[in-house]
Order: sequence, then C-alpha cells, then structure tokens
Amino acid sequence: MIIIGIVSKPANDEKSLWSKQKITDDFRKIIIENGAVAIGVLPTNINYNQVMSSKEKEDFHKILNLCDGFILQGGWQTGKYEIYVAKYAIENNIPLLGTCCGLNNILFSQGDTVQKEKNESHNIYDRNYRHDILIDETSKLYTLLEKNRKVKVNSIHNVMIKDSDVNHFDIVAHDLDGFVEAVELKNKRFCLGLKWHPEIMENDFIMKNLFKEFVKSCEEYHKDKEIKKL
Repeated sequence: MIIIGIVSKPANDEKSLWSKQKITDDFRKIIIENGAVAIGVLPTNINYNQVMSSKEKEDFHKILNLCDGFILQGGWQTGKYEIYVAKYAIENNIPLLGTCCGLNNILFSQGDTVQKEKNESHNIYDRNYRHDILIDETSKLYTLLEKNRKVKVNSIHNVMIKDSDVNHFDIVAHDLDGFVEAVELKNKRFCLGLKWHPEIMENDFIMKNLFKEFVKSCEEYHKDKEIKKL
C-alpha cells in the first residue's frame, strides 16, 4: 500500500470559536484515483508555530515515516511543521509536491524567500480562470506536462516569487509577467513546487498526468524503502 501524506494547514478564522487544521479533499480524491491512499499529517506540538521539542520531533518522525510521499497544500497561513516536512522530504529524497503556499514552504525549507507584498492581479478566485505560463524545456516539469512549452494554469495567489528569491532550486516556469511559477530539484526523485492549483484542474489531462507521475515516484520510493528493510 502506497501512503501519501497530505500535510494539514492552519485554517484559523477570527470569527470561529474553533482552531482548525485543513485537508483539501481534492488531493485525497486524486491520490485514491491513482491507486494510493492518503493520510493527514498533523503537527505533534500544541503550538504549531513553535520549534518542536525532541519528543515532539520524535513523534512527528513516526508519522512521516509512514509516508511514501508528501503534498504541501495552498492556503493563507503557514505552520513551521510544514516547512519541516519539506526539509525532511528533500533531505531524505522522498517525493514532494507543493502547490501555491506549498511552493513557498518548499522555498523556505532551504532558506529561500518570496515577495511579501501582495499582487491582487494574480489573485483570481475563479475555478475556470486561466493564464499562460512558459515551461523550461530542460525541466522534469516539461516532460510531465507532455512537453508543452506554453501551459494555461489558474492564478489564486497574491504572494509573488522573483528569480532573485530562489537560490537553492531550479526555476522551471514563469508567467508572462516574469514571476516564478514553478521550481524543482532535478537531482531528487520528485521535488516540485507549483504556484498554481492543479488539484482543481480536474478536466485538464496533462495536470492529471502530473499527479500520476507523482504517485509513481512514491511507489518507487516505497519499493526502495522495503528493500532497505531486508
């Protein structure tokens, strides 16, 4: 059984009486469609914005070790545990996919940054809106998206990334305004951060192919992990 961890996101609302963690169900469905199962990865420390103690980190590793790959979700808030998962996955060559804020957290995990100022022209809250991005033809992303140089994606974000923000990753896609739309680590099994939300582009075949290949990488990691146990 291939297990993929969807890392929960803080979803606190000042009007709510409850503190919440969010799992996007679109990811769960896509994982199941591709033959794997999903579990939620929740922080093991009470205050998710504090550094984990040795015991909390030990408990967190027990959860992470159940997984053959990780998805970092989009959202307005970030917990330090999300950045920790990205760093853990990269260091251990575990398949990692991040969308929107998930891309930001992948960058943060290696000391890179983003543009803090908001840009509302890229925050189009519409499931059907698309804009063009250009893909680097030498990238893994280019192959995953069936060797399309120009691809249409959604744009539901207002934190931007410039080339100068990225020092530890391969920049593999830009929008037509010159902002970074995707990064990857070519020397890793699967490490990909996307500024858009492929999980809600269910009618786009090439986005489905992206998830298919991600799960395939998780399967390969699982096999290697089992061999090491022998």
